Amino acid sequence: MQIRAITNGVERAAYKLSGKVYKCFPPSSNRASTAREFDSIEDAAAFLCRNRGWGIRMNPGSAIIYDNIVIHLDDLMFA
Repeated sequence: MQIRAITNGVERAAYKLSGKVYKCFPPSSNRASTAREFDSIEDAAAFLCRNRGWGIRMNPGSAIIYDNIVIHLDDLMFA
């Protein structure tokens, strides 16, 4: 699974902060105290699908992206 976005012609991808967790942020916030943390990209993606308007930290540039987020599923089966 991948979480990607293209902003201003730059392709970005979600990444784990310090190699530990994905961080999602409420609309227009970048404070760590308001972030939700997820160990897996699948949990972060599910959260973003349920909470429209939230963003996720992405590289390059360590930006929090709120718009044009695409979740790409690879070989994932749903029961």
